[in-house]
Amino acid sequence: MRTFVAFTMTLCLLGGAWLLRGPEFFWPDRLDPSQGVFLGGLSSQLLGAGLLTIAGLGAMVVGRAARGVHGAPTRAWQVRYFLLILIALGLVSAAFSLGERGPNPDWRTPGSIDPS
Repeated sequence: MRTFVAFTMTLCLLGGAWLLRGPEFFWPDRLDPSQGVFLGGLSSQLLGAGLLTIAGLGAMVVGRAARGVHGAPTRAWQVRYFLLILIALGLVSAAFSLGERGPNPDWRTPGSIDPS
């Protein structure tokens, strides 16, 4: 489990730092890859901030476990954790809400490419 948490935190840190620069990219829809959301500028930066917030949440959990604290966390810790979760969800939701929905520019219908 520690390896998974460390891997996830590293991906969130690296991805969030890269996205804070505001690169433009297309995020295909999971159910219909011919459609999706174009993220660029502010929406890309919001997504990066959300990923960095998620990495911060992981750091909170790892820090608490590293101190060897047993039992339930304090009420203040739980409130901070909950507020950070809300912030992360808000940032990611805002990024996809501000992104431009439309057709995937790289989409090719299956079988349309000749294997010559």
